[in-house]
Amino acid sequence: MEEKILSQEEIDALLTGLAEGKIDIAPKEETTGEVKPFDFRNYAISARLRIPGLEVINEQLIRSLRMHLSTILREMVDIHSLPLQMERFKDFLNRIPVPTSIHIFKLEPLRGQSLLIIDATLAFLFVERFLGGEGKHIRVEGREFTPIEQKLIKKVVDVIFGELEKAWRNITPVKAKYIRGEVNPQFARVLMPEETVIVTGYNIELESLSGKILFCYALNTLQTVKSKLYTPYQFEEYLDIAWKKSLEKYIVGSEVFLSAILGKTTITLEDLLNLEEGDVIVLDKKIEEPVEVYIEGVPKILGKLGVFKNRMAVQIKKFLLLEEDSKKEED
Repeated sequence: MEEKILSQEEIDALLTGLAEGKIDIAPKEETTGEVKPFDFRNYAISARLRIPGLEVINEQLIRSLRMHLSTILREMVDIHSLPLQMERFKDFLNRIPVPTSIHIFKLEPLRGQSLLIIDATLAFLFVERFLGGEGKHIRVEGREFTPIEQKLIKKVVDVIFGELEKAWRNITPVKAKYIRGEVNPQFARVLMPEETVIVTGYNIELESLSGKILFCYALNTLQTVKSKLYTPYQFEEYLDIAWKKSLEKYIVGSEVFLSAILGKTTITLEDLLNLEEGDVIVLDKKIEEPVEVYIEGVPKILGKLGVFKNRMAVQIKKFLLLEEDSKKEED
């Protein structure tokens, strides 16, 4: 029996059609065609989906890993994000060849265990570059990782976990706790075979070869942060240092208009027209009261009027808060 799985776009279109009444769900009096049985015990889940929060994590990891992996491998690395995939855990494990660098970890405080998968070609390339080799002709068939090779690969895994924690910071603070490493996927069965998992990853492309780095999360692991992951936009804390310094330079060097209001009063237009030299205008403030200092028309400072080096000056006494800021502090 050939199984047909709807894509995420098709599912959304179907639900929209049902809600708007464009799809007739009334039963038909006559049905034609062959009825095919469905085996609920052996069905395949394999669908692409969109989870905005994980896409934000992927984008930040691509930026950070491109820099770190290029440094480790001593050549420019191109990284492309792979589509998010939802499938059964046993189907995911069946796609992993032997040998593969498999690392079991836990994202604390989220429940459940997750997997980090590094293609064997990439893993052996990391080892070769750490030891000073070129790694242009790597054979993985029939090989396993020696204890020394596993320690060298663990250095790369630690880098990935460090950047993973930074990427997750925009969703929720997590700590990647390393549990153990495996070579054979049969020994990495940390979830029930029928459990649904979310698979996300990257294609790492170099001049001589390419490989994949995958993350496998149990659906239950992501359930506690589901609302945050499905938020359309997540603020990124990542900032380019050079861009930040350049922006600070322009902001600090910006000129602003500053004015000090000695006081206010109200007079009629007739009195204003009849003013003469020597007349006194009484303001609403006493001489000992602080004056308001406006920056670009916004009251920001309370100060004391005086003279400094033969110039009129205002000594800062207090910084003012906007009404919105005051309300936030009260809350």
